[in-house]
Amino acid sequence: MKLDIRRRMLLLALSGSILSFLALGLIIFFGVMSARDTVAERGRLLGASASNFVESFAEDQARRRLSAHVGEKARHIERELEHTRRDAEEIAQTMKLILAEKEKYLPRALPDPHTETVASGEPYLNMSRAVAAGGVDEEMRRTMGISGNIVDSLSPRSRFYTGVFVGSKDGWLIAADVTPDGGPAKFSEKFLDSYDPREMNWYKLAAAAGKTVFTELYTDTNGNRCITCATPFYDEGGFAGVVGVDCNAEEIYQQTADLEAFGKTSVKFVLSKNGEILFSTQKEGPLAVTDVPRDLRTSEEQSLALEASAMAAGKNDVSLVTIGGQQVYLAYAPMESLGWSFGSVISQEEVTYPARYARDNIQGQMKEFSEDFRSLLQQLTGVGVALLLLALVAIVSLSVKASSHFVRPILSLTEGVNDIAQGNLDRKLDLRTGDEIERLAECVNAMTGNLKTHIENLARVTADKERIKAELSVAQRIQAGMLPSVSPDFSGQTAFDLDAGMNPAKEVGGDFYDFYMLDENRLAVTVADVSGKGVPAALFMVVAKTMLQNSALAAKEGENLADVVARANDAISKNNDQMMFVTVFFGVLDLRTGVFDYVNAGHNPPLATSGGGPFAYLAVAGKPDKPLGVMEGLSFRQQSLTLAAGDALFFYTDGVTEAADEKAELYGEERLKAVLNREAAAMPSMKELIAAVRQDISAYVGEAEQSDDITMMGLRYLSAETK
Repeated sequence: MKLDIRRRMLLLALSGSILSFLALGLIIFFGVMSARDTVAERGRLLGASASNFVESFAEDQARRRLSAHVGEKARHIERELEHTRRDAEEIAQTMKLILAEKEKYLPRALPDPHTETVASGEPYLNMSRAVAAGGVDEEMRRTMGISGNIVDSLSPRSRFYTGVFVGSKDGWLIAADVTPDGGPAKFSEKFLDSYDPREMNWYKLAAAAGKTVFTELYTDTNGNRCITCATPFYDEGGFAGVVGVDCNAEEIYQQTADLEAFGKTSVKFVLSKNGEILFSTQKEGPLAVTDVPRDLRTSEEQSLALEASAMAAGKNDVSLVTIGGQQVYLAYAPMESLGWSFGSVISQEEVTYPARYARDNIQGQMKEFSEDFRSLLQQLTGVGVALLLLALVAIVSLSVKASSHFVRPILSLTEGVNDIAQGNLDRKLDLRTGDEIERLAECVNAMTGNLKTHIENLARVTADKERIKAELSVAQRIQAGMLPSVSPDFSGQTAFDLDAGMNPAKEVGGDFYDFYMLDENRLAVTVADVSGKGVPAALFMVVAKTMLQNSALAAKEGENLADVVARANDAISKNNDQMMFVTVFFGVLDLRTGVFDYVNAGHNPPLATSGGGPFAYLAVAGKPDKPLGVMEGLSFRQQSLTLAAGDALFFYTDGVTEAADEKAELYGEERLKAVLNREAAAMPSMKELIAAVRQDISAYVGEAEQSDDITMMGLRYLSAETK
């Protein structure tokens, strides 16, 4: 009894499985024997590898956490400074409103430090004797009185800063100073005699920059280490003065320093852009603040000096450096508002402690595993050898017989298929096995006959397609050659800027554009869209373009454009058995006067810009004219508009506004107008404008297939030209 392929494969699989088991058993046996001698060494290597991985992982995690740690602290300081910046700018904006609407405010009397006692945080008005000696007119006095209303903005903010003040371009100062002990403010004779805000560094910096700035760190008269945020304010005449806010930099830093530390050995510090340590949690040592400023970039520790230079340059990193002979990790992040850098260090030993602990634990476990494994091997060796020997005898005998009988017809089939694969399609397979192999051979014979017929048909179809493709390629080049080019005939024009382009939806299309000079002073332009697509539309396009141009060139100067278009329509409609039609926008620009006469025969209205204004669609007066080619005897209307220098027109076909994206949503007229107005603000050339629209259409459509021809033309009238 003959077995079918399923049973034969089952027999073969069984034999193969047993053989595989035997081979696997031998491999395992010899592998285990070898492992008995090498497991101890492998355990040691594994422990070392694991400890190295853990150490590397711990270092990487420490770097990430340390980087995030300093980044958060730097951002905390930045947020505090941003609050200061906003307060200064809000005070400046309030001063601008007060000065712009003086009639809405009454003069406001403020304490005079020359004659009155000023409480801590109380706003006062000061004009030094030196400034007052220069003269104070009535307008300045009124301005100082009106400006006193700024105290409503200064007083609430004085609780958060060491000083809030407004310095005028006329030399007077409105300020609210906070004393360290909360007692009355004390003013020196020098301050009362000669203080002029215009001579102060914060005033000069903001006035020169014209924007909000921060000063360098300095020590004020009360002994506070401060920075000043200064921003200019303006009146109807322009620059009017500077608003300043003093903030205690040490308090801001201390808020950050008091946050949770990263590790027991961590040290936090702030470095200036000049390499000077401004603040530090270390009281003594290379990172401590010193009475005599020192540049950390010149430290004898080369690795520390190198990273200090990177900190001063505003970079962000985590590096291993040497400080005082000890290896430490240094992480730093910039504070861009001040040009400072926040740094934090932690000892390398503290970072690698978890790795050392994990290494000792892993090595201990690997030693125990090695001892247990050796004992197990001794037990399995004897049992494994006996089982493998018994299985080997039975399986080898059975597999040899089964494989020899099963493979013979398959080899014959393989030989025949290989002959067919080499191209001998006349080869026929003759197998008499009575099972699936015989039926497979019959299917191969049938397939060979069908394949031979299919190849012959495919060769004939391929030749036809290649011929059609070549003919369409020639037609595409011919059509492209019929459309005019700006260069070189129009590239040197000074009276107008013109550009156009057409992208067909297929190899050839029905859209077309045209431009040519009727004489030395008149430029004719055309944009048209033929009904349909492909070769019929392209042929009709050639007819329409030729008829319209011939009619225009044959017209006399002064002849109504409606007659020119009507004459072309009659010529196109004659013998138009296919009932095709073409929408046309035809216009003539007189370069001497800027007058643009046009006829719109059922085409999309162009967009126009006048006097530097935005693009807008030309309105259609009355019922629109019909397209050309519908029927003979149609009449058309001539319309006109006058272009001034710089005015522009944008013509297009409906392939632009009806371009669809992957969701079948149309590009639309409003988006086209929006893109033109956005790009036209920079007064680009017509070539650049068309390129921008084409790029926007491409971005909108995405991967969707182009469904219609896309044609655009741009015309800008530059200046009158007479010849």
